[in-house]
Amino acid sequence: MKSQAYVPGDTIAAIATPQGPGAIGVIRLSGDRAVSLAASLVTLANSRPLASLEPRRAALAVFHQNGTNLDRVLVTVFRAPHSFTGEDVVEISCHGGPAVMRRALELILAAGARAAEPGEFSQRAYLNGKMDLIQAEALAELIRARTDLAVTAAFTRMEGGLSDRVRELRSSLIGVLALAEAALDHSDDAAVEEALARESAAGEKVLLALADVRALLATSSAGLLLRDGARVTLAGRPNAGKSSLLNLLLGTQRAIVTPEPGTTRDTLEEGLDLDGVPAILVDTAGIRSGSSDPVEKLGIERARRSIEGSDAAIAVVDASRLLSDEDRTVAGLLRGKPAGVVALNKSDLPSRVAPGDVRSLFPDYPVARVSALRGDGSADLAKALREVLLARAGVGGEGTVQGAVLVSSVRQKDCLERTAAALERALAVADGKEMEECFAMEMREALDALGEMAGETAPEDVLKRIFSSFCVGK
Repeated sequence: MKSQAYVPGDTIAAIATPQGPGAIGVIRLSGDRAVSLAASLVTLANSRPLASLEPRRAALAVFHQNGTNLDRVLVTVFRAPHSFTGEDVVEISCHGGPAVMRRALELILAAGARAAEPGEFSQRAYLNGKMDLIQAEALAELIRARTDLAVTAAFTRMEGGLSDRVRELRSSLIGVLALAEAALDHSDDAAVEEALARESAAGEKVLLALADVRALLATSSAGLLLRDGARVTLAGRPNAGKSSLLNLLLGTQRAIVTPEPGTTRDTLEEGLDLDGVPAILVDTAGIRSGSSDPVEKLGIERARRSIEGSDAAIAVVDASRLLSDEDRTVAGLLRGKPAGVVALNKSDLPSRVAPGDVRSLFPDYPVARVSALRGDGSADLAKALREVLLARAGVGGEGTVQGAVLVSSVRQKDCLERTAAALERALAVADGKEMEECFAMEMREALDALGEMAGETAPEDVLKRIFSSFCVGK
């Protein structure tokens, strides 16, 4: 389905590199007039016309306007259909000063190009069959990936790992549907009956497809974890060392730390790479009752809301002090949060907390002894948190995620869930007498959902939502 913004032959242009000063900045043009527009502003070093430049070969050139040189550039031409978008593409590598880039783009637009919308280059690649919708989503995820594992997972999808699985599923189900429709059209034809007998029973084929769909669905938690990261709240009573622990895990002084209880008044968020697993750590105000300070009370309420909205928690316990009602309050707040770790902080001081008491308060949490002051135990805490997050995502062991094909978006998950539901309904009527029509209808539902997942039948609003999330120039 073509976007309303897409006009065949329309030539678009945008800066494809991040804004701000840099050694190099790239301006990208795509469309039927990309080469001719660029040629009106770019002269090759040997005065050859740009149209004569060998595709995919960078050449030195001068960017100019009416005989006034603006910059010395490298220009590369990609001819349709052998380009990212499937159209003629020109990439001009300028010096990356903001003024140079801005002026060069202004001149290109004045020459007749249109300013590209966010994600429009990628949308053209999709519309021209250079990638499907799963690969387009993976491209956006690769750009935003924060860890090595997230990069690997996104790249696997971008290269077609998930698309191939979906394509194989569709091919198998199309075969089953063809047999079902043949049975409908020729219910008394002995030849068709023999053909159906030679094939595996339709129910068996659907069972295999359903198992594959369920296997893909089982990867969605891990895929979403690597794409979005896990929100992890540090919770504990005042002065337990939450902010110090945050700084220790981050390796930088991100949070203000003082000896006074109640210093943290608001939530503070920062990203953390747990050996490939992305997390967002949230430092919160200490949980206690009876505070008369309205600002602190607001901070405590925000801490409670952060706990409710988090994927996991680090329960910070001061090992140098006896467990208190405040610790028990924290444990109560975390009781519905099965994913978490206890950080038994201040292990450099004599311990006044019995291990059994900690286990009784937090029975589902592993315990890591740390000293935020001395920096001891941070690696053990990070490892324990990583294992908890992977277990929550259904990842069995080390290396399970590496290179695996993972479902990575709510949209993909929804399409697979609808596929599974249709296949389950098909199985329910597969053995029924004179139920071929219902069976065929459910098979079409499953195929439609898989087609939507790959982008073959995706609604316009879905395309708009996906591609508008891209940056301009991609």
